[in-house]
Amino acid sequence: MLRVNFKARIAAAGAEALQGVEEGDRIKFSVMARKQRLDLTLFIAIVCCIGGGLLEKNDVGVSAAPCYPALFVFGDSLSDTGNGNLSGNNFFTRTAQRPYGETVPGQPFTRFSDGLLLVDFLATRIGLPLSKPYLNRSADFSTGANYAVSGATAQNASYLRSKLITPLTNISLDVQIDWHLTLKQMAQSPNTPSNSSFENGLYVLEIGGYDYISALTSLLYTPSYVTTNFIPLVIAKIKNATEVLYANGARDFLYIGVTPLGCSPSLLATFLLGAKDSNGCLSDINTLAYNHELSLSNLVNQLRLDYTDATFTFLDYYAAYNKVIGNSSSYGFSNTLETCCGAGPAFPYRYNQLLFCNTLSSTLFSTLCPNPNTFINWDGINFTHKFNSVIFNMTINAESNLYPPNAFSTCMPSL
Repeated sequence: MLRVNFKARIAAAGAEALQGVEEGDRIKFSVMARKQRLDLTLFIAIVCCIGGGLLEKNDVGVSAAPCYPALFVFGDSLSDTGNGNLSGNNFFTRTAQRPYGETVPGQPFTRFSDGLLLVDFLATRIGLPLSKPYLNRSADFSTGANYAVSGATAQNASYLRSKLITPLTNISLDVQIDWHLTLKQMAQSPNTPSNSSFENGLYVLEIGGYDYISALTSLLYTPSYVTTNFIPLVIAKIKNATEVLYANGARDFLYIGVTPLGCSPSLLATFLLGAKDSNGCLSDINTLAYNHELSLSNLVNQLRLDYTDATFTFLDYYAAYNKVIGNSSSYGFSNTLETCCGAGPAFPYRYNQLLFCNTLSSTLFSTLCPNPNTFINWDGINFTHKFNSVIFNMTINAESNLYPPNAFSTCMPSL
């Protein structure tokens, strides 16, 4: 497959949230050459101090062109860089206040985490600024857009309501695809992606977890029912989204699976008497998540056969998470199943829906954990900056639980 070699320079984005880290540009090689490895040590020094969990100011002096000209992200709170906060949903606006973003100096960061998300680390790896939320209509979208919205589902909200399930938002994957098509139809300007960027950008789809969480917490459906009846619908929506994007020029795709949902404090606290596995996670809900991962992997394999002029990469989030939780101490985690920010130690798994992480967690209630870097989970559903960085480094950087494993191996800084 022929791809364009991008040589345009990108100025360092001083206003970006990676404070003081010069974004620079990176050289985009052709797809045939996209197989060299990033020096992991250098990357960590530039982007993330995993031990301390802090992004430090570094005058890196890296100068190269991006290996993709743009990044387009579709998903839920695991990938939402600000749309939830801008959507007007009061539950999501809490991300604009501490302790959200507290691990990144000078924030809150409008993300459901104490710091960066997996897609933030990915953006830096491929040489682009952090992706801007689509609902910030004054933003510079020349290097792509983030359409992910916290609580978003693959299935339409109207369908879920017909099943007596109340989603957190009406913004489903179909809505996010419509947003992308709207952006694509806008008149070309310095603040919108070029036609070449739309065609050669990287398209990330990370969605489905909230379909299952919403169904399970409705208490109307068992994990086995959700597995049989919901997973095929979610996968069909992801397939349809891919086909629409492909028809509109997209050729490079990354699919991020779901985590072992049975390890989520929100579900553990809801189903206290459920059978647990060796890691203390809910066995039947993890089986559901595993079946989603298997179905998504099968879809990616089929897409490779159907669209031979495109690239499809699968990140097995389930397997990567299991590797971390099964060897948690070696990654620096001493707490794998409790919530860092929220209800505090008086509640099972430090989680309570009415005391969901907010600014009072660290002021009036004093329920914030003393060190987020030792926790996997941030607020009962979403993850800490430290965990996101570990998952990024063990998948995309270490080329593990990533198929094909060398998908991003030429996205490397040029000194």
